[in-house]
Amino acid sequence: MTKKMLNEKMLLISIIGTLEALKEEGLSINEAEKYLFSPHMVQGLKEKKFNKSIIFIIEKGCELEDIASLLPQRYTDNIEELKQEALTILREYEAFEQKFWI
Repeated sequence: MTKKMLNEKMLLISIIGTLEALKEEGLSINEAEKYLFSPHMVQGLKEKKFNKSIIFIIEKGCELEDIASLLPQRYTDNIEELKQEALTILREYEAFEQKFWI
């Protein structure tokens, strides 16, 4: 597994965890935007030529605050949809076989 693929896989794991934490109210949208769901993150990932599908999930994650305030009844469903998209992409990556990732 290349370093870029490993970084993409770790990012997907972070996306899934962040979305789960949002759904379970262990993390605020404001915090999630600081960690992950920000235009700054999108730009950095584009510059590093990350998988476009992953970038698209991050871009949609940037809209969660708007969804929560304008369509609160769709908020949890939207989080779950993003999580499922991330899981689908994650399954495409080969298994990590090294002993440690750091």
